[in-house]
Amino acid sequence: MFESGALHAATPYTPAAQRSDRLAVRGITAAWTAGAAVLIVVGLWLQHSRLDFASMVPVVLLALAALALALPLERVPVQVQAVAACCAIALVLGVELIFRVRAVDVAALVTLPLAVLALRHDDRAFRIGIGLALVEGLIGLAVVRDPYLVVATLTAILAGVTVRALSGQGADRARFDSVAYTDFLTNCPNRRALHAELPHRLEAAQHRETSLAVAVIDLDRFGSFNEDWGHAAGDRLLTDVATVLRFTQRSDPDLPGLTYLARVGNDEFAVVLERLTTTGVAEMIRDVETDLPAGCTVSVGIAFWDRRETADDLMNRSLRALAAAGKGMGGGRVVVDEGAGSRARSWLESVPAIVARKEIESVYQPIRDLNTGRLIGYEALARPTGAPNETEVEGMFAAARRLGVSRELETLSQVSAMSGAHRLLARGGSLFINISVGAFTDPDRDLDVILGHLRDASLRPTQIVLEVNEQITRFGRFAEACARYRRAGFRFAMDDVGEGLSTIEAIAVVRPEFIKAGKSLIVTADEAGSAAVIRGLVEVARSLGGEIIAEGLETREDCARMLGLGAALGQGWALGTPKRLRDALAARDGEEVAPEGTHGTDGPERARPVLVPRPI
Repeated sequence: MFESGALHAATPYTPAAQRSDRLAVRGITAAWTAGAAVLIVVGLWLQHSRLDFASMVPVVLLALAALALALPLERVPVQVQAVAACCAIALVLGVELIFRVRAVDVAALVTLPLAVLALRHDDRAFRIGIGLALVEGLIGLAVVRDPYLVVATLTAILAGVTVRALSGQGADRARFDSVAYTDFLTNCPNRRALHAELPHRLEAAQHRETSLAVAVIDLDRFGSFNEDWGHAAGDRLLTDVATVLRFTQRSDPDLPGLTYLARVGNDEFAVVLERLTTTGVAEMIRDVETDLPAGCTVSVGIAFWDRRETADDLMNRSLRALAAAGKGMGGGRVVVDEGAGSRARSWLESVPAIVARKEIESVYQPIRDLNTGRLIGYEALARPTGAPNETEVEGMFAAARRLGVSRELETLSQVSAMSGAHRLLARGGSLFINISVGAFTDPDRDLDVILGHLRDASLRPTQIVLEVNEQITRFGRFAEACARYRRAGFRFAMDDVGEGLSTIEAIAVVRPEFIKAGKSLIVTADEAGSAAVIRGLVEVARSLGGEIIAEGLETREDCARMLGLGAALGQGWALGTPKRLRDALAARDGEEVAPEGTHGTDGPERARPVLVPRPI
């Protein structure tokens, strides 16, 4: 197996648009060489009106240096380059002593290796080069007895220092850019680098008329691996996978294969494949899998460029193919989207436009007392503007997390939920708003921002119940955030309890006023195990001074069953469908609404519930 530490010696990556062009280094030194050679030839001709063998030695040396510069410097180890530059300075000394070259020739010859050291090497190598140049000048002065040799040497050193100073600022900027575009763990390009590089790759493929595909490789069950073996082992696995992919990259640009690699997620790598057919891509993926650590499997989504779409659209199709691959049992599948024919838009393609245009609105589903049918409040559910009320949006928020815009989408959803809701709560009740743990504990997302949104919507914190809808891992930070929000007047609900997203420890930390039993428990409430869990949650809620809200109630029988198990409140289509604000206001008129801050229940011990009629 490859050593994971091998990747840390790799050069950090900078995209083509911001990468310091190494051809420019060769161009600068080659131009200097050519100019120096011309000056020497002109000087010799003006002085002697002829060119003999001895006088042509500096010109020949400069020509050889120019030929050496034609070699790609990036393929020569930096240590070899430094030694060669120092040897060149020493060689100038020998030429000076043997052929008695003039001061201007010495300046031209010494400046070349000093410029290379200044542009390509660290301070130590540059200082060694300057020291050699000074020694050369002193020896030349003692042997040749030409005081202008010292002036020539100092001029060459001054030119090298100037080149160093002018290139230093650009080098520092390049290093900063390199860090910003490089994944710190694997030293691969990161997601930002991929977004900057992919358009250039598409343009080149269009010009060469070659095929191009983007493959997103996801490590199966990586979260479980981290939990079982620890994050240090997970980091080693990621670096091992990155090493395998690096060794798969082609070295000849004219050969088909993997041409670019980036780490785009926690356990996801994106690769650019050129000059390959569908069969060739499948074979390459199989070859990669054989080199992975034992027991490591991957799911792969591949999208072939249709030569018309943008880089973002191509990337979104590959992510959609990956999502389809991940639906297989245990992963380990490869799904290829060749881009042929029309296709329905996915959330990955729609979410960027939704966020950019702020096309989010809310629907409101009532929460009722199962005994009396009294309206307790509403849960605000986000929907894309114009989408049907029953639209499922779990995929929308999952796509936002994958695209890195989850905070923006969540903020839009919360602002939409608050807007106009004061009219729904004018006669009492509470507004339930979903909030992710990441946003809730984000230090950059200050409580004052949410309070400002509430003031703009004419709402008070005491009217809001925040639904925590993700698993909590950092309980200390979450407890601190809960304390701040409670002091401001907010209340809490644990959402989807029983769906694998919440734990007993989380309930103990949050101490929610409401515990929302997930639909999976409601559906299986006839079974002894689920019934026992629901009764247990009821007791936990009562001990905390709260209530159970049974979600997903679709029939009167569901309502009666949950009331019999002790749940006092309910939510679902049996009690009211999600509605836009105007329709919710119309449905509310004439209903008895619970006063603000109360649950509006006569007690869950009634044997037979009195339910409101199912909404028409």
